[in-house]
Amino acid sequence: MIESFTEGRVRLRSVLFSDKAMAELASSELMKIDGVLKVEINPRTNGALLEYDKKRLPLPLLRQAASLFSLMSDLERLPPAGRAAGLKDILADLSKTLNP
Repeated sequence: MIESFTEGRVRLRSVLFSDKAMAELASSELMKIDGVLKVEINPRTNGALLEYDKKRLPLPLLRQAASLFSLMSDLERLPPAGRAAGLKDILADLSKTLNP
């Protein structure tokens, strides 16, 4: 799921992003996190680039949330109908972790 992780940027890759509804859900929920500056999802490459303010979201805090990003790969094994609820739950947990 996490392709690269550096200060200010996280690059994700998942087949979830090839589905327009899932990509929009992920993008809108990630943008609600305080400190996330930009989310770009490319459905053709199944990629997402998340840019964030490294002062608001320091790398140690993001490392704590890395396991939640990894849970998204588990959703890929579910039938498409079951993915949205799982993604919402993961994104809610991510938001709680990053914005306590």
